[in-house]
Amino acid sequence: MSRAVHALEPGGIAVGLAAEFEREIREEDVLRFAESSGDWNPLHIDPVYAGTTKLEGRLVHGAMQVGLASALVGMYLPGPHVLLGSVQARFPVPLYFPCRVLVHGEIVSWDSRLRTGTVKVVVQVSPAAATAADAPLVVVTGASGGLGAAIAARLAGDHGILALAHTRPLPETLAAHPGVTPLRVDLAAADWRESLEAALGDRPLFAVVHAAWPGAPRGGLLAAPDETIEDQVRFGTVHTVRLARFLFGHVGPEGGRLVVVSSIWGSHRPNLSLAAYSLGKAALESTVKLLAPEMARRAIAVNAVCPALVPVGMNKNQSERWIRMKASLVPLGRLCQPEDVSDVVRFLLSPGAAFLSGDLIELSGGQL
Repeated sequence: MSRAVHALEPGGIAVGLAAEFEREIREEDVLRFAESSGDWNPLHIDPVYAGTTKLEGRLVHGAMQVGLASALVGMYLPGPHVLLGSVQARFPVPLYFPCRVLVHGEIVSWDSRLRTGTVKVVVQVSPAAATAADAPLVVVTGASGGLGAAIAARLAGDHGILALAHTRPLPETLAAHPGVTPLRVDLAAADWRESLEAALGDRPLFAVVHAAWPGAPRGGLLAAPDETIEDQVRFGTVHTVRLARFLFGHVGPEGGRLVVVSSIWGSHRPNLSLAAYSLGKAALESTVKLLAPEMARRAIAVNAVCPALVPVGMNKNQSERWIRMKASLVPLGRLCQPEDVSDVVRFLLSPGAAFLSGDLIELSGGQL
């Protein structure tokens, strides 16, 4: 939300003038408001309780919505030269979160002699966000990483995105997108499914794009700690199967997609200097092949995208000389980019890829 102040002088105030702004409302915003106001009503903060009521979900506090109306009056229309004297509020439609709202105000009366008037303010779900709510819903894990963020941003134009992150927040531009719902979810935690179901509500899930990965530890297998190997293999197997089960249980009647982000250093070209990583990615690719026939029972296609070296994540701070050296080994003359990966993922979610399943799609740039 912009913090710019739009101050009108009394002589410039007239009936019919309007102003508006948009604002994201996330879980942390509502919890901060609950803490500052002392209103811990479970309809606002407890997803389990709220889900059992006829409202079937948590609501933004009414007073928080009034605060947004106050922000419009004090910052936009008429601006900081006015004092809010009284408020009349109605809440005809529940406002669920996370959401993106449009706050629109219009001057409906003004007495220039007394310098007093009325501003009508409406707080509603942004029309752009409402359109996104009708789009096919896709879960993207690892959405705070370089590849995950690029994939989520590429898909957000055509899909509603539940963007999962754990240790790092989403990039600001991605978090502000009206079609993106940021979620802080730890796939290793016991309550990850409940958190995702609360955000999903009663909407069917179209796809899961699994881009999360616990880094790429260097070294061979003999020197790798057991927990490092277990962590890599778990992401390729257990976490992937759990996400597949979740999709299988929430997909709509038309079916869906499961796409995982693997690596050229998985089963295609195991890398001795990244042995645990290669082992985990190879396990991920085997999991894809084994899941494909089972997921087909609900018309879910399962595939892996296996890019070569991409200059993000652990490679984002490499020197220009290093980038040029690595690019010289690629017949196409450049490194694989996040856009290359996200475009392939977008294709795999398209109708044209409905019969493509159980495949490992290598993005090698022509490397043998």
